[in-house]
Amino acid sequence: MVGMKKVNVHTRKGAKTGNRKKGKGRFDEVDNDEDHVLPQRAFSPFRAPMTTFSCFMQQLEHKKASVREEGLAAFIKIFNEGTQDSILEKRFVTYLYQVLNCLKKGLTKEKQLASQALGLMAITAFETDNVEEIYTYTISLVTELLQIPNKSLEPCGFIALIECLVIVTSFCASNSTQIQEVMQVIWEYICPKSKLGALKNQAYAANLSKLIYAWLFLLTKVDSWEIIYGHWQGAICQFLSLLKEDATCVVAGEALALIFDCDKIDKFFVKTEELLLESYDGLRKYVKDIILKQLESTSMEAKTALPLKQMFNNAARADWDVLMYFKEDKCPKYYERFNGQKLILSSWSSIIQLKFLKNFLGEENFSNYLLGNKVIQQLFTFIPYHEEEDTPCLYEPILEKVEARVYFPVTREKDPELLIKSEIKKEREQIKSIIDRSKTKLMNKRRIFAEERKGKVYCNEVE
Repeated sequence: MVGMKKVNVHTRKGAKTGNRKKGKGRFDEVDNDEDHVLPQRAFSPFRAPMTTFSCFMQQLEHKKASVREEGLAAFIKIFNEGTQDSILEKRFVTYLYQVLNCLKKGLTKEKQLASQALGLMAITAFETDNVEEIYTYTISLVTELLQIPNKSLEPCGFIALIECLVIVTSFCASNSTQIQEVMQVIWEYICPKSKLGALKNQAYAANLSKLIYAWLFLLTKVDSWEIIYGHWQGAICQFLSLLKEDATCVVAGEALALIFDCDKIDKFFVKTEELLLESYDGLRKYVKDIILKQLESTSMEAKTALPLKQMFNNAARADWDVLMYFKEDKCPKYYERFNGQKLILSSWSSIIQLKFLKNFLGEENFSNYLLGNKVIQQLFTFIPYHEEEDTPCLYEPILEKVEARVYFPVTREKDPELLIKSEIKKEREQIKSIIDRSKTKLMNKRRIFAEERKGKVYCNEVE
C-alpha cells in the first residue's frame, strides 16, 4: 500500500505539471540551476568566505545607509588584508556597480567609504582586464558629483571624492592625456577661473593643501615630455602666491621643487615681453632666483612667527629640503622604515607619492601594501626581503675520496705467482666488496646532503 501511494503521488505531480506548461518550464529551469550549482558549492574550498562575501554584497543593496556603510567598511578591510581577491574578481561587475550606487546616493560618510573602496579596488585590479571599466565609470560619476552643487556634502567628503578620482586615474588611466584631464578638474579648485570655481575654492580653502598634493601626485605619473604645453603655464605664479600663505607654504614649496625637477619650466611659467627672447637656461635661472628669494623670506619668517614655525616642524625637515634643493640643486635623499625595511626616497616624485599614499591608505595599511603589493613596490622600485628560517645545514666538501686498506695474512705468506686461480678470485672479490661498501657509504652521505639542500630533515646520522 505504501508503494501504491508513492506511485499515485508521482502520477499526480506529473499530471499537474503537464497541465501547466508555463509552470513546468519555470520549475524545470530552477531545478536545472540547482543541479548545476549545488555540487560546486559542496566541493568548493571557499564555501565559508563566499557566504560572507555574499552577505557583504547584500548589505550594499540595503535601504538603510548604516547597513551599507557596514558593508563598505567590510570590503575595505578585505582589500587591506589582501584576501579573497579571486572571489572579488568573479563578482567584479556586481561589486563595482553597487559601490558606484553607494557613491552616488550616499551622504558624506557613505561617500567617504565608497571612495576609499573604489580606490583600493583600482590598486588591486591594476594590470587586469577590469582596469578600463573601473576608470570609465568611476571618472564619469565622480566628475559629475563634483560639478553638481551639494550643500550637504562636507569638506571631508569632497576630499574623499578627489582622492578617489586621483587614485583611479593614476592606476587605471591608459595615457597621460587622461591623467592631465583629471589634473585640470583639480586645478579648477586650486586656481579657479570661473565664478563657480571661486566659490568652491572658498568653501574648501581649508583642504587646499590636500588638493595640491592630489594634483602633484598625478603630475608624478606624467613624463616631462608628455606635459601638454599651455595647460599649466600659470602654475609657478600660483604656487609663488601660495608660498606666502602660512597654511600652504610647505606644499607650495614642494610643488615648485617638483616642477623644477621635471625640467620643463617653460610649460609652467608665462613669459613676459622681456623674456620672450630669453633662452631656456636664462629663463630657468630667472625663475629660480625669484623662487629662492621668496623661500628665504618664508624661512626667515618661520624663525619668528609661531604658527609658521610649528608648521615647518610638523610638515618639513629641520633644514627644509626645498630651500636646500634650490640653493644646491640637489634632491633630498633620505629613507623611512616600514617593518624594519628601508624605503629610500631620492627624488621629489617619490617623496610626494609617499605622502599622498600614506594619507590615503593610512600608515599601517601603507606598510602592508608596500611589503605585499607589487603595484606599490613597482611605484617606489622597492624590493622587500624576507628572512629565511634558520635550518640545520651539513658540511659538504667539494671533493671527497674513499680509501680502503686490505690485509690478507694467510695468502700474503705465499708468493703471488704461486697462488691458484680460486685464491686469486677470492682475494679480488673481498677487495671489491670492501670498496663497494665504502662507495655505498659515500653515496648515502651525498644523498643526505642533497635532501638537506631541498629542505628535508633526516634523523638518522651518517655513520
